[in-house]
Amino acid sequence: MRPQRISQLPIAFGLGILFLAAGCSANGGEGAAESSAPQSTSQSSIPSQDPPAPVSSATASASSSASANSASLTLFYVAVGDAGKAGPEIGCGDSLVATETGPTEFTNQVEASISALLANDAEELGSSGLRNALAASDLEYVSSMVDGDVVTVRLNGAVSSSGTCDDPRIVEQLKYTAMTAAGTGQAEILVEGEKIEEALSSK
Repeated sequence: MRPQRISQLPIAFGLGILFLAAGCSANGGEGAAESSAPQSTSQSSIPSQDPPAPVSSATASASSSASANSASLTLFYVAVGDAGKAGPEIGCGDSLVATETGPTEFTNQVEASISALLANDAEELGSSGLRNALAASDLEYVSSMVDGDVVTVRLNGAVSSSGTCDDPRIVEQLKYTAMTAAGTGQAEILVEGEKIEEALSSK
């Protein structure tokens, strides 16, 4: 009786299948590890911007400059020998008479009125018969200041008078013009820092 031989083919085939299964299992594990989801790159690259701050109205420049006004100016001239009939009586029986200019633009009414009075170098005001006692003087406006009911006007230059009766005419023309422009009841006129009355008395 021959002993039976066990075929090696089925065993070899079975081992091959086992090794193949083991290899596939190992590769599948690596693939799963590498296939993890990548990190998201969808974040926006545009930086966030804050809304612009509103511009404050306080940054607007003012106006250093004062606003201009437009009005007629009141200037005073002398009615010689009128004895106070046409206006306040002054000096040697004369009267001060208020006259008006045409509309004038100004930022300081005292400056505008005094400057207009001093700019007139004619001895008479047209055909009105009114006298300008300041015609011979060479004066210019410097500054003015109101303190309570008093306006002080500073002038530079030289004041010229033709006589004793002209002195009060010069003084009152300036004072009444300044008081009316400033809305005060009193005025002081300084010429080169000296009261105009003293400047005239030294002539």
